[in-house]
Amino acid sequence: MAKPYIQKIKPFDADKDFEISLSWTGSRSHANRIIICDYETNAVVFDDTVSSFILKHTIPAHTLTNGKKYTIQAQTYDVEDTPSVLSDKVLFYVFQTPDFRFRNLPDGHIINSSTFTAEINYYSPDWEDISKYRFSLYDASGKLLLNSKELTDDLTISYTYRGLDNNTVYFIRCVGVTVNGMELDTGRQEITVRFEDPNQYARIYASPVPRQGCVQVASNLVIIQYNGTDTFEYIDGMIDLRDKTLYYDKGFLIREDFTVLIRGINLWQTAEIFKMNNGGAGLTLSSRIYAEGKLRFKLTVPNGAGSYILYSDEQVFTNTDMITIAIRRKNNIYQLKVFVEIGGYPKGNLWYGTNRPSRRLMDDHDVWIDTPGETVVIDKDSYTSFLKQEEPQKAIQNDLWIGGD
Repeated sequence: MAKPYIQKIKPFDADKDFEISLSWTGSRSHANRIIICDYETNAVVFDDTVSSFILKHTIPAHTLTNGKKYTIQAQTYDVEDTPSVLSDKVLFYVFQTPDFRFRNLPDGHIINSSTFTAEINYYSPDWEDISKYRFSLYDASGKLLLNSKELTDDLTISYTYRGLDNNTVYFIRCVGVTVNGMELDTGRQEITVRFEDPNQYARIYASPVPRQGCVQVASNLVIIQYNGTDTFEYIDGMIDLRDKTLYYDKGFLIREDFTVLIRGINLWQTAEIFKMNNGGAGLTLSSRIYAEGKLRFKLTVPNGAGSYILYSDEQVFTNTDMITIAIRRKNNIYQLKVFVEIGGYPKGNLWYGTNRPSRRLMDDHDVWIDTPGETVVIDKDSYTSFLKQEEPQKAIQNDLWIGGD
C-alpha cells in the first residue's frame, strides 16, 4: 500500500492553530491520522485522527511547545477503514512569532522629507535569526511601486526610501524569512509625506547690471569662516575636536526659528559641548554623567532673570556610538532630542536588560543578564570582575561579582 506524503512544513507558532497538508495516491481517503513526537525523546505528544475527504489536518494551538523540534508521520484510511502504512518522518520546528515591525514611524506617520529611512525592530525569544528580507513601497491605491533588492544584514534592518512626492500617501512594507524558513511580514503601513518646499531656502537671485554687461547672482547660502588659530584634523569625514574649541563669530545671524544638529562620537563625558548667541541671549548645550552610570544632555537658554532648561532622556552609550543631538526653536519654545546609532563592540562585554541582543552584537565571550529595563551594553574596559567568595567592598554599578556559596 502506498505511503502518504507530508508536504513541507515551515516553522510556525505553536500558540496558534496550524494546518498541514498531505498527498496521497491510493484509493480515496475517508480519514487521516498524524503522530507527532518530541525530537529529543521520541515521546508521542500528539496522536489524532480526523474523518475527512480533505487531506489536511489541524494541529491545535498550544499542543506543542515553542522553541522545540518535532517529527511527524501520517497515514490515511480508506472507506473500509483500512490504514495505509505510515509516511516517512518529517522534521519541523516551532517558534514564537518574532517581533517584526517598523520602529521609527513618526507620530501620525507623517514624513517631513522626500527621503525616509525605515528601520525594523526584530526580536525572537527563541533566538531564531533573520536570514533575508525585502522592503516594498505602494501607492495609495495599493499598487506596487518598488521592491528593494533582497537584503541579508541582520545587524541593521533598514532601507531608505527616496524621491517621495510631497502631499502624497504611500504604504510601506517589509517581508522576510528566518534562517529556518519562518515567514515574517510587517503588513502595509500607511505614511503621509508632507514637507515644506526647500526651494525657498536655496533660491538663486539674478539681477542684470547693464552698465557692466553682466548679471549679478546672489543666494540665501552663507559661507562662514573659522577665525581662530588652531589647526584641526579630519578623520573619516569628521573634525577632531578633542581638547580643542572651534568657533565662528562672523558671517551670519539667526533671528527666527531654527533647528541645529550636533553630530559626533566620543561624547560620553561631563562637559560643555556647544554654545551659540546673537550678542545677547544665547544657549548652551552640556552633558553630565550621573552616579548611576547614565548620561543626560542639558540645554540652558537665558530667559530674563533665570534660565530656560531642558534635559534629555537618560542615555547609555559608548564612545564608538554616533550621537545626534537636535535642538529646535519654534515660536520661542525649545525642543531637545537625542538619537543614538550603535557602533561596534569589542569582545567580552556585559549586557543586561529585557531583550537579549542579537548574535551579531554579542561577540565571543559576551555575557547577557536578563533584568528589567532597557537593554544596554557595558564595555569590557569600564567594569571590573570580582572572582571571590566575599562580596567586594568597592564595587561600582555594572561591576560583576561571581562568588559566594
